[in-house]
Amino acid sequence: MRKKYVIANFKMNKLDSEIEEYLSTLIPLTVAGTSQIVLAVPSVSIKTASTKCKDTNIMISAQNVSEHDFGSYTGENNAEMIKAVGASATLVGHSERRGGYGENDDIANKKILCALKSGLVSILCIGETIFDRKNNLTEKAIKSQLTSCLKSIYANEFNHIVIAYEPVWAIGTGVTPTNQEIEQSIKCIRSVLTDIYDEDIANSVSIVYGGSVTDLNIRELVKISSLDGVLVGGASLSCEKFSKIISIFEKKKN
Repeated sequence: MRKKYVIANFKMNKLDSEIEEYLSTLIPLTVAGTSQIVLAVPSVSIKTASTKCKDTNIMISAQNVSEHDFGSYTGENNAEMIKAVGASATLVGHSERRGGYGENDDIANKKILCALKSGLVSILCIGETIFDRKNNLTEKAIKSQLTSCLKSIYANEFNHIVIAYEPVWAIGTGVTPTNQEIEQSIKCIRSVLTDIYDEDIANSVSIVYGGSVTDLNIRELVKISSLDGVLVGGASLSCEKFSKIISIFEKKKN
């Protein structure tokens, strides 16, 4: 049985005090839930959030991790650092890191290897651009990204990997693929994993969807039988909206 995830990405939003207030409201609403709730908070608030979420079913994630173990990399945080302040996971390969900071699949691969070495869960973000979509290259893009990002990763390490299918053209646009398109991409991901590893690994990995997920479209998204969760951006900044997304997902998927 694959683990179910509802993941929030706060991006560069919310001060420590705002996150504490947010969690004070969210925690009581998630006590009875069975899905793994994950909050990717700004790195400066990981300690605050992880302390607040101790003994709850909310996992705290970093939004980024360095591909280096240590050294002269001003402004970076390595996997051991973010783990030491309370993170249990990290996002890797988010399109905003790829597009805004020039990160590619090779860098994502190095980040996953660093995260795995420190025992962190990697939430690997992959997805096609609008160019790929318009030119029927979605499956090719998915295969290329997965093959490169998972290089040198062993089958027994997949209990620390979650794959987030996030079509780049859908992030922050308010537009989402059809359920059929999402289902086809999930099928493609599992097919690629079968080719690289085997069917057991392919069927064991949790795959979530991200890209303009809201409290308004979650009811439609949960109809996708192969979907193991969602990665929520802007809508997660509202505790009311995010808790509604969790509630609807819980009722339909668990």
